[in-house]
Amino acid sequence: MQFLARKKNTSGFSLIEAIVVIALMVIVFAGLFAAFEYSLKLIAQSRAKMTALSLATDKVEYIRSLPYNDVGTVSGIPNGAIPQNRTVTLNGIPFDERVLIEYVDDAADGLGVLDSNSIVADYKTIKVEYTWDIYGVPNSFSLISSVMPRSIETTAGGGTFRVNVFDAEAQPLSGIDVRLFNTTGTTSIDVTRKTDATGAALFTGAPAGGGYEFFVSAPGYSTDQTRQATTSLENPSTLPASVLESDVSTMNFQIDELSDLTINLFDSQVTDTILEPFSDLSGVATSTDVVVSAGTLQLADIAGVYSGSGYVLLTPIAPSPLLSWGVIDIESVTPPQTDVRVRFYEGTSTASLIPNVDLPGNAVGFAERYIDLRDLDAAVFPSLVVGIELTSTDTSVSPSVNSISVSHIESRTMLASTPLTLRGSKVIGSNAAAQSVYKTTISTTTDSGGQRELSDIEWDSYIVTPGGGYVVEEACYANPYFLAPDSNDQLDLLVTPGTSHNLRVAVKAADNSPIIGATVELSQGGTTWTEVTGWCGQVYFDSLSTGSDYFIDVTAAGYPGQTLSSTTVSGVTVQDVTMVP
Repeated sequence: MQFLARKKNTSGFSLIEAIVVIALMVIVFAGLFAAFEYSLKLIAQSRAKMTALSLATDKVEYIRSLPYNDVGTVSGIPNGAIPQNRTVTLNGIPFDERVLIEYVDDAADGLGVLDSNSIVADYKTIKVEYTWDIYGVPNSFSLISSVMPRSIETTAGGGTFRVNVFDAEAQPLSGIDVRLFNTTGTTSIDVTRKTDATGAALFTGAPAGGGYEFFVSAPGYSTDQTRQATTSLENPSTLPASVLESDVSTMNFQIDELSDLTINLFDSQVTDTILEPFSDLSGVATSTDVVVSAGTLQLADIAGVYSGSGYVLLTPIAPSPLLSWGVIDIESVTPPQTDVRVRFYEGTSTASLIPNVDLPGNAVGFAERYIDLRDLDAAVFPSLVVGIELTSTDTSVSPSVNSISVSHIESRTMLASTPLTLRGSKVIGSNAAAQSVYKTTISTTTDSGGQRELSDIEWDSYIVTPGGGYVVEEACYANPYFLAPDSNDQLDLLVTPGTSHNLRVAVKAADNSPIIGATVELSQGGTTWTEVTGWCGQVYFDSLSTGSDYFIDVTAAGYPGQTLSSTTVSGVTVQDVTMVP
């Protein structure tokens, strides 16, 4: 008998096949779960929006059902019993409710003072807004409607405030919050509007009367406001305002973006100067169509015919130690139809032009004698190459450069933990003694490194006064110092222990740039003191006696001399002298 053997089937899922199946199941179920989660969120959002629509519709219809004179908000204009802000919950969803009701001046009968019947509160507009949060996502919904008076317009709507908000350059600012509040009337008023594209915020229908206060603000901006009289501010410059029935009162305010200021306080510094006298071309790395003749750099010439242009690059200047670059002095002569331009490059082996973002004006080149490099970051640019371009459109003449000196600061002795006071120039009124009360006064102290960083301060012209018996010997740039809006500036103050009476003279051009190398002679009776202005265009005289019989004589190359007679010196005195060509 022959038996047939059966083959046993031992096949099944391998481990890899099981993993693949599990992975596919995870992907499928993850997708289903994501879709299910999205569906839940979509349903919740739709449900919340429908709830908000229901709330808004009910609220608007309720307001419209009220008598016209009752349509208003608590502390609002127009005033009424409806809260401006509250939280309501419906279907388990919390909503933030905001109700805005305001008068409208319709153009149909003329706007403002041109209104045909002098009634600018023609009707009321309602805006109801609801905001909520679902799954961390903020949402909002709003409805707008109008409410007309039952009969003809009435003057019971009060008057109108027009608030104009400007920036530092007197340009209108939009989107600025203007808060109007008044607690002196029969009902309290506290309402905020935003300025429109013209920088104006209108408050129509304010009850006739006085005591209206304003506060103007925006994130990142300074503030402006009306002020009540107090014991320390007896005579405010901008008092609370008044409005007459059916009249328009206009208020103007000025704000701008806040700024940062870093003050460096030091009582000594070590400077040095690198001079290129052009006695030969040994200090020149490369040159084209220029020569050195009789100690001056000029265009090359053949038989008295000069090249139209020439250029030199000096050897790299890399002083050590180097804390800060200073002022570059270019002594040149430029006859008519000629020009000398100076540019600065970085690098030692290969020179590349320093971009304008680091040194404004460098691409075009500098034509003035003194070039201020104090804002150039010495840590980023520890080495400089000076490029000089000479041009002439008259081949019979050539410009010439006699010398170039590059000054820099090697080190400073900083004053740590020294008191400082900054006082702005904006006045908000006066006290009982008729003394000015200033808007901004900051009392602070330098840190362990002799520095103070001030953040988010108002644009203004600040006087910086050191404490500890010190007075300002030299201020770069200037003191008072104008801090522009939206700026990040640095003010360096060289101070010295001062006596009771001293004088600092700042010599400047008509564009407020300092004049370096001016001779300042101070005299009283038979005594004369003489100093020469440095980088900041300033000189300092100490140990003086008080008096009004001082004479100041100032001479500077390229300017007629100036004499200031009967100058008074008393305490810490600063005298500006503007030189006019």
